[in-house]
Amino acid sequence: MRSTLLIAGVTFQELIREKLFLVMVFISMLFIFLSLALSNLTIFEYQRILADLGLLTMEISTLGLALFSGSYMLNKEFDKQTCLLLLAKPIRRAHFLLGKFLGLSFLMLLNNVFLMTLLNIIFWEQKYILNSLFILINIFMKTTVVCSLVFLLSIFIRPILSLLFGLSFYLYGHWINNVEFFVNLMKDPKVTEFYKILELVSPQFFRMNWKNFYYLKESVEVKELFFMIGYFSIWIILFLALAIKKFNKKDIV
Repeated sequence: MRSTLLIAGVTFQELIREKLFLVMVFISMLFIFLSLALSNLTIFEYQRILADLGLLTMEISTLGLALFSGSYMLNKEFDKQTCLLLLAKPIRRAHFLLGKFLGLSFLMLLNNVFLMTLLNIIFWEQKYILNSLFILINIFMKTTVVCSLVFLLSIFIRPILSLLFGLSFYLYGHWINNVEFFVNLMKDPKVTEFYKILELVSPQFFRMNWKNFYYLKESVEVKELFFMIGYFSIWIILFLALAIKKFNKKDIV
């Protein structure tokens, strides 16, 4: 456990110095201030426009960190074989992989906290603080699910492919409910049954998509929050377990 946390700390320090993190933060701040300028064009929709665009920017920037850093992180270790220096010591491969994952997760969380704090400063509404915390957790859990999948895929396919698969997985989890309209039009029992099975084994991002002004005003029930955390944690644990199993069998040299 200690070795995992040490690797996580080193990984976090390495990632925070990279240009990608700084670029993501800069672009996110730029879009948030742009949404602030757009919201000033209308009196009645000020908070809604700022919240919707600001929270969307926050999720996209965190997703970008998960996709780009997650897909290329292990590949860099394999190409330069720097991981061999650590694995030659009494450090298990599972601890190494989890340390890398936690380091990136800490960076994603830092990005979320910084941007959400910026939004709260702009809003300057005390009643939004607790609800914004729930939204922050929601965004972090969703993007961490994608990050865990990208980690798994990057072990045995090229980084660009794992990045594209991760992005497709994210979009698929948000848009699968839109397929239901076309399934109902077909009126085919077999297609309907297949869709229900597909929806059951798919990430239900669309059911727990809280990044809008409604959830900033109306508090989510605590039981919904815990259900969301538990549901997404299952996906994360599943992907990480598969990643560890695959990584243990991988020939790095």
